[in-house]
Amino acid sequence: MNREVRLYDKPECPFCWRVRMALQRCNVDYQHYRYDDPEHLQKWQQLSPGNTVPVLMIDEIVITESAVMLEYLNDRYGNLLPASARERALARGVAHYADAQVGEAVRKLVFERRQREPKEWDQEVIASAMEAWHQVLPRLERALAETDYFVPAAGIPDYVLASRFGLAMAYGMPPPQTPLLGDWFARMADRSEFLDSAPGVVRDALRRGWQVFD
Repeated sequence: MNREVRLYDKPECPFCWRVRMALQRCNVDYQHYRYDDPEHLQKWQQLSPGNTVPVLMIDEIVITESAVMLEYLNDRYGNLLPASARERALARGVAHYADAQVGEAVRKLVFERRQREPKEWDQEVIASAMEAWHQVLPRLERALAETDYFVPAAGIPDYVLASRFGLAMAYGMPPPQTPLLGDWFARMADRSEFLDSAPGVVRDALRRGWQVFD
């Protein structure tokens, strides 16, 4: 069996970033290729039915959905989801909520600020994203239930949510008003798999601290 592992991805894509975190957590050595590298562009586009990244080649299979990648890594290496069926279901529910609710709020803000000059920002879009951000976090605060991570020692729901939180911080979303989540993110941001795989805009944000843009 060909043991080479390849990941084609985009640095700021939250779906890609969570896979990088999980690969490092599982101690998987892999070859990393940017989505816009001309030498590899045609290769990953041929592999991905929707022409999207991430694309993971592992154990002679190709996986093109980040959620499936995370599940595969858990099945193959373990420790990314709890042992019991009940706790796994709860963890998957957190991950789904993080993408569907938190992800939508963060996406609106990031797309507005990343694709336009500050003078062109639509303040109504930004205000709507910030309002949604504050509305969706309390449910996650309750799910955390004063534990350090959503999965013991961190796992799939933590990586899914951390990829959203990191970009929220980088693009000036207000800090969470939920203290347990604030402490959780501080712990995540101190983990090696988070720091080593974080896109440049997130590393810059960590150096300056959480700030709301004017």
